[in-house]
Amino acid sequence: MVLIGAGQVSRELAPVWKREGHDILQVVSRTEASARALGEALGCPWTTTLTESAGALADAQVVVVAVTDGLIAEVAEGISTMVSPNCVMVHLSGATPLDALPGPRAVVWPVRSFNPKAANVPLEGTPTVIEASDASALRVAQTLAQAWQGDVAEASGTQRAAAHLAAVMADNYANHMLAEAQEVLGQQNLPKTLLRNLVLGLTQGGLNGDARERQTGPAKRGDQATLERHRALLPQDMRDVYDALAAHIAKRHHP
Repeated sequence: MVLIGAGQVSRELAPVWKREGHDILQVVSRTEASARALGEALGCPWTTTLTESAGALADAQVVVVAVTDGLIAEVAEGISTMVSPNCVMVHLSGATPLDALPGPRAVVWPVRSFNPKAANVPLEGTPTVIEASDASALRVAQTLAQAWQGDVAEASGTQRAAAHLAAVMADNYANHMLAEAQEVLGQQNLPKTLLRNLVLGLTQGGLNGDARERQTGPAKRGDQATLERHRALLPQDMRDVYDALAAHIAKRHHP
């Protein structure tokens, strides 16, 4: 395997692959400090240019393109003539189409946040969505995804796009609402910890049952007086968001 990219995702996944017996031939990253640090951690050669990795790329059975989404297709095209015809290229993005890669190709997308500021949730047991162009690429994707011993779901491109949408809604958008809630507390000199049990209950309850069934609050019960009091506390931009959410909740539960 050759690993292109030495960011947070590579730093978390590569040691697990090495532990599971995958031979990492080389780490490639344009950032010298990142390439060196990961290469030394894995005990393998590292480089900052693709031209210097030509030998490793020619020998690789798998190339993992672990770069930002906007660079995946560009990097893959740049190495397409440097790898063997049977080499399987893999990217790790939930949003990027499989066809961003040429030849035998696969996607291995662990459904988790790799933000270093996120909670210290272990990689072990993380569910993973995979997609592949053919049977050989699918076997590679399954082997890579099974390394952290979580559920593995094979998906079509449309299914993976939907899974990524769901993940963004459940993580990014929910986090944005939590940030806004913390700001409301801060404006009244109240501690963020007031929300602790609510947030824990939200995540645990949502995972253990149907989130729609556990919906409560003034929007669901049609408590207009409370909704108006809330609106009065919000700036206009956030009031618009609050109104849209309240209307959507009401429509879902009282069609």
